[in-house]
Amino acid sequence: MYHPWRHARDLGLAIEFVNGLRPRGTYAAGLVQIRAGLSQRERRVVLAHEIVHCERGDDGIACSRWHLQKRERAVHLTAARRLLPIEEIIAAQHEPDPAIALWVDDYTLALRMRHLDPHERRQLDLATDEWRIA
Repeated sequence: MYHPWRHARDLGLAIEFVNGLRPRGTYAAGLVQIRAGLSQRERRVVLAHEIVHCERGDDGIACSRWHLQKRERAVHLTAARRLLPIEEIIAAQHEPDPAIALWVDDYTLALRMRHLDPHERRQLDLATDEWRIA
């Protein structure tokens, strides 16, 4: 399981919780700010997302709203892939609420599922078939 808190520590990032912060998280110059009051699952997702911004060297500047949205989607998909390896998705597929079992929000799980690569899709299909047969 990916541990964004450990990863942030290893990168030397400072983390602070800010009341009323919009959006849910920001990154700049080694500081991750996370909106206070988020659930543990939401904090985990936000931190993973902001770590990707750190690693990419994102400075928060985009030449257009379209470019900003495109960058945010790409960053969140990278975070989703880290948070949700296919093996963990397979293990949680029969949970009443897989997102809760996987410690992510519903949006992140849905995004990850929409962007499975062909090999991952096959793994999931095979695991589902095995479950039906058993």
